[in-house]
Amino acid sequence: MTGGCIAHPLLISLANIKMAVRNKASSHAFLLTALLPTADFLHPVKRMQGVLEARLIHQCLDIILEPLKQAARIGRMMLDPAGNLRYCFTPLASYITSPLTTASYKQFGDAFQHPPHTAKITLTQLKSIKSKCNAQDVEAFFAACEPYRLSGVVDPFWRDWQFADPSQFLTPEALHHWHRKSYDHDVQWCIRIVGAEEFDFRFSVLQPLGVSMLKQVTRRVQQDIQCYLVAIIANAAPPGVVIAVRALIDF
Repeated sequence: MTGGCIAHPLLISLANIKMAVRNKASSHAFLLTALLPTADFLHPVKRMQGVLEARLIHQCLDIILEPLKQAARIGRMMLDPAGNLRYCFTPLASYITSPLTTASYKQFGDAFQHPPHTAKITLTQLKSIKSKCNAQDVEAFFAACEPYRLSGVVDPFWRDWQFADPSQFLTPEALHHWHRKSYDHDVQWCIRIVGAEEFDFRFSVLQPLGVSMLKQVTRRVQQDIQCYLVAIIANAAPPGVVIAVRALIDF
């Protein structure tokens, strides 16, 4: 924010820089690539304002990242840290996107794996929707996208990025996808199976606090609970539950 102007910074860095070094501001490991605009949309429906914002971001990324798309298609000579020229390609490895699986949330507990929601499926669905619905009619277009669990973006910026496939993007984020997921699901399952009183007693032997009544939990506490969870439920939960929790923690 500068002089009343607000923008979203788009930063780029190298994956082979250690996280402890990259995340220090003094290391200057991130390069400011662009400033993405923020806009106040006039649409009366707040959800549609979110759709319009997503469309704007995708249009901006489509323009800004075109050089990387070209490098992904035909390659580009680049210098490595030792000063040697390398013929490099720039595939899109990670991006938080629309659904990665064809399963709905009601089908997440199915005993079989549903097919991935590939780029081909997403683009085919968008093509079908655009043939029946005017993309400029935001509400109607979003309504047509909802059954497919699409965001309402007309042209995803990754659509012409060589080898880009949402079902293969690396999207996990440690706090929410690992620690928070474990606390919200794995730990709550264990509390129900073992019982809140017994679970708190077992955990208090290792750490001087109960778990079942906690409201706000920091990442450090969530990580500590993950470390102790299997030991806490051992001999209190059925063997199959212990094996399943151990597998989730290892994953």
